[in-house]
Amino acid sequence: MSKPSNNKNFVVNGSQINKNTPLETQAILAKYQFFYSTMGLFLGLSAIIGGIYLFIQGVSGSSDWYVNFLGAESKIAQAAPGVILFIVGLFMVFVTRYKYKHIVAK
Repeated sequence: MSKPSNNKNFVVNGSQINKNTPLETQAILAKYQFFYSTMGLFLGLSAIIGGIYLFIQGVSGSSDWYVNFLGAESKIAQAAPGVILFIVGLFMVFVTRYKYKHIVAK
């Protein structure tokens, strides 16, 4: 395998990969990031579909939700379980999205 050129940096999941990292290692990191993102997408979509199903079936109950994470705040009062599951699914899809970037250094 040839060495990567000196004018390229690789970013995987927000982490910068040294440009001297072997190409095989960079490919493995990208592959596992893709696997992680795909599993997060399937689990998140399962939660979203489950939330929609519970909502359509009329499953009742109420849950209070208050989350404060790294300065971000979320409050939901008297929500049905389907709504909570739907929101958790959306969060999972958003957090595990594929974040592989190839940056050319100047």
